[in-house]
Amino acid sequence: MRKDRQVRALRGRVVTVGAGVALGATLLVAGAGAAAAVPPPSLTSLVTDESDVLTPGEEQEVQAALDQLAAETAYQLYVVYVPEFSSPEQGQDWARATAQESTLGSQDLILAVATETRRAGFAPEQTGDLTRDELLAAFDGARDALRTDDWAGAAVAAAEAIEAAATGDAAASAGSSQGGGGGGFMTALLVGLVIIGGIFLLTTFTRRNRKPAGAPLPDTAGATRVAGSADEFHQVPTPELDRRSAQALVRLDDALRSSDEELGFAQAQFGPEATREFEAVLADGRQRLTEAFRLRQTLDDDIPDTEEQVRSTSAAILRLCREVGQRLDEQKEAFDRLRAIEERVDDALDAHEREAATLRGRVEPARTALSALSARYPASALASVSGNPDQAERLLEEVGNAVAQGRGLVSAGDRSTAVGYARAAEEALGQARRLLDAVDSAGEDLAAVGARLDAAVASITSDLSDAQRLARGNPQVEPRAIEAREAVAVASAARSGQGDPIAALRRITAAEAAIDEALAPMREHAERARRAQALLDDVLGRLDSAVRATADYVSTRRGAVGPQARTRLAEADRLRMRALDQRATDPEAALATAQQGEQLVAEAQRLAQIDVENAEQMAGYGGGYGPGGYGGRGYGRRGAGDMVSGVGGMVLGGILLDSILRGGGGFGGGGGWGGDGGGFDGGGFGDGGFDGGF
Repeated sequence: MRKDRQVRALRGRVVTVGAGVALGATLLVAGAGAAAAVPPPSLTSLVTDESDVLTPGEEQEVQAALDQLAAETAYQLYVVYVPEFSSPEQGQDWARATAQESTLGSQDLILAVATETRRAGFAPEQTGDLTRDELLAAFDGARDALRTDDWAGAAVAAAEAIEAAATGDAAASAGSSQGGGGGGFMTALLVGLVIIGGIFLLTTFTRRNRKPAGAPLPDTAGATRVAGSADEFHQVPTPELDRRSAQALVRLDDALRSSDEELGFAQAQFGPEATREFEAVLADGRQRLTEAFRLRQTLDDDIPDTEEQVRSTSAAILRLCREVGQRLDEQKEAFDRLRAIEERVDDALDAHEREAATLRGRVEPARTALSALSARYPASALASVSGNPDQAERLLEEVGNAVAQGRGLVSAGDRSTAVGYARAAEEALGQARRLLDAVDSAGEDLAAVGARLDAAVASITSDLSDAQRLARGNPQVEPRAIEAREAVAVASAARSGQGDPIAALRRITAAEAAIDEALAPMREHAERARRAQALLDDVLGRLDSAVRATADYVSTRRGAVGPQARTRLAEADRLRMRALDQRATDPEAALATAQQGEQLVAEAQRLAQIDVENAEQMAGYGGGYGPGGYGGRGYGRRGAGDMVSGVGGMVLGGILLDSILRGGGGFGGGGGWGGDGGGFDGGGFGDGGFDGGF
């Protein structure tokens, strides 16, 4: 097939030369027509042929190769043919801009071909477990075909090379040729990122029963679109638009969390005045992200959505994420100048080593504290902190690895790369500190729950008295009175150490709200408001604690937690703020709002734990990070000898060292627009290796 294409291409060149001679006089008079320059488009399918160089059969052949790549690997290759690149004019820059314009993910690749000016570009330079050398080989294979005008063959060659590299069928591994200080540490981290990224996409879209991110994009000719839609995404099929909005939320949420941590480090170093502008940008970004998560919740709830609603909501989410990401990117350079880590990287590495030693001394006491708590409380009450000491220990091991790598780079004179390791160590230390702090406060929090449980029992007992006095035998009240009595029994058992006090408090609060609602017509309005206010204080206190605990859980495991859990958490926090606003004027409405928030934060915790469990299972952790888990079986399909011990903690925590080393760390999270973490803004794209003529 490829030989036939080359013959047709050669014939085409002969015809072109002949036609040029025959039409020479006309061209001299009219002037040579300039190639149609095309700016970066928003892609709607895997194959875009604006130059019309592919026959229908060739287009089918290319599509089949791209489908094969998507089916066999975690990657999608987009191929674009245009007459000439415009704004920017360099092939690789144009490919990167197209990726951003199309809001593609970190495992999407682009081969861009300017057919008339004979230029080509490829992006990104490396992603997931595909190294720069492997992708450069794929691009070189495509250019070999392009030199003979084998347009279809270029795409097929690139797809086949990427598939071979991703599945391990390549004749030689290009990864070993990478130099620098990363070594096995970087390889292990990249392997982890691929696994966690696969879990993200799997759990996100199987839950909604939609197209997985790794599957080929549907043919746009058969895609259903909203008639008359005039927005910038009108050519993107609905399932793809939905996928992009979910991915954008995760990337931006991670970017803001990373930026929050960076801001905290800077405030500790320079004080609040020097960082006030950055703080304002983050506050605005968090507010916009909350709105984006609220919109996402409308798609994830149980209410069916029309296609128009899915499209308009997804587009609104993408615009919000892009606006916030652009503002973060605008501040990144100034923030990096403020911190100037490169000048003091030696001191930073020394400080990180000292703090790691201090935190390491807290790990065993945390385990002892958890052991004591587990004797008093069931596992469900400790679910959010039970794995914290192990995760903190892994993170601290990785801090030691990062410090050692950083010092080696400083000795070799590569201070800029050493900064990436210093940043990764700094972020890992922050996460380890929060994990251990959460264990320290768990006992106090559970003890406070016990006191609130006593108050809740007393309060609902009063409700039961009112039910007996005001509504004996009432069909609306009696079933709720029965539930209230059962909730009191569960609470009493929990107080004696026979149950989960948090679950008991949640149940008794819900039971009291239900019986209050049934008794409402029989009580005076003022009495209802007073009782709602009293109940509200308890619910808000519990909701606030749950939101903070779940936020810490997501932040310290963000490498595994997908958009569903984050959406529920963001919506729960929004409802918490709304209930606070309502409490003074309408305590009954505030109570209903806070209880809805409680339901959502419980769901967020459940979904986050499922995501983390899936990540651990897919990574080969088995039943946990202890014996037979991370240290016993190795990570995924690679044995322990292939990796630096302890990489899983940074991967699970979402500390993307590869992105940091390629310029993605620091304020703004790096990559994409505001935190792609491995998308198309990673460094090194301008060296010409992925851009050239043919």
